[in-house]
Amino acid sequence: MTADPAQPSISDEEIESLEALFDALKPFFEMEHAVLPAAYIRAFILVGKKEGLSVSEYAQQLQISPTVMTRNLLDIGDRNRQREKGFQLITQERDPYDLRKHRARLTPRGRKLAHDINVTLRRLRKK
Repeated sequence: MTADPAQPSISDEEIESLEALFDALKPFFEMEHAVLPAAYIRAFILVGKKEGLSVSEYAQQLQISPTVMTRNLLDIGDRNRQREKGFQLITQERDPYDLRKHRARLTPRGRKLAHDINVTLRRLRKK
């Protein structure tokens, strides 16, 4: 017996969750010239949740190498790894107490994106 292709293979609740996630991610999809890999979205969310950490601290949270985290933060920053214009969502400032470290913070564009996501999620919670 084959499954009816018109019938969903997941529950209505799971479909609603996917719809909510899709709506919450819309601000990322609507960015000008933006195709952000999930790793970049994850890096942006980490910085937004707790600004001012170093690359190593963010990498440790995700259990990935600092090298990978560095690439992700560079690409969502002012200039990407190829020294081209990045997504400009975060900036990395040199730590005044340890010049080897940089601390990540949201840019005005990053703060607007976080705000847009928040507005969408608040609207979804009210439904």
